[in-house]
Amino acid sequence: MAAAPRREVLRCIPQRYGRYRYLLEMKIAGGPGARLAVILKNPSTASDRRSDPTIGKVEAWARRRGFASVSVVNLFAWRSPHPKELSGIPNHRIRGPGNDRHIAAAASGADLLVAGWGNPNGIDPDIYARRIEEVLAILAPYPVYAVGPLTRAGYPRHALMWNGDVEAAPFALNRRP
Repeated sequence: MAAAPRREVLRCIPQRYGRYRYLLEMKIAGGPGARLAVILKNPSTASDRRSDPTIGKVEAWARRRGFASVSVVNLFAWRSPHPKELSGIPNHRIRGPGNDRHIAAAASGADLLVAGWGNPNGIDPDIYARRIEEVLAILAPYPVYAVGPLTRAGYPRHALMWNGDVEAAPFALNRRP
């Protein structure tokens, strides 16, 4: 029987499970190696103690490409497994205090930076578009990639849709949905 893939949570900010998650950083292979940073929509249930389907998909994709670690940040730091719940909350609260700092740090430390936030899925389109513009401004100094084709609405495909053989390709930051 094959050994389970190595996974070690290096950092989860905040470490205590709560309303926000700004950063989830995992070591997924032994030894030094390339670092993947992924920007998703909003955190769901993954923490320093457990994974969730989206994080599992990101880890599997990264392992197949030889990454040693993965850092996950989000457009919005507000935790919810249902993105449409974010629409009833003021933008500054769903964004989360300090979130931009963690996005910038993850981007600056990455060997590959991938956008994977997908469609709004119930989040107010104006709030979503405004937040994407803010994050794209933070990411302007870095090359950004997307996995697979963009969605029909023009967003980078959500990580749950990353199939095994689909590669990352440059994501044009000037292409707005």
